[in-house]
Amino acid sequence: GVRISESLRAKYPDEMTIVLQHQFWDLKIEEDQFSVMLSFSNIPEKLVIPFSALTAFADPSVKFGLQFHAE
Repeated sequence: GVRISESLRAKYPDEMTIVLQHQFWDLKIEEDQFSVMLSFSNIPEKLVIPFSALTAFADPSVKFGLQFHAE
């Protein structure tokens, strides 16, 4: 269910770390997914990520992290 460009899928076929810190645009949160625009080598890319595809979440500023396991 992850929607990313073919070039990103080729570069990250199995797993990708997404960092939302200083430069991201159009973050949209829905019931079952989120979408965001990020820049990869100065090329803007839209990512649509279902929450079910997440394997971990971390917020280093407050030393908080979660790992998710599929049932």
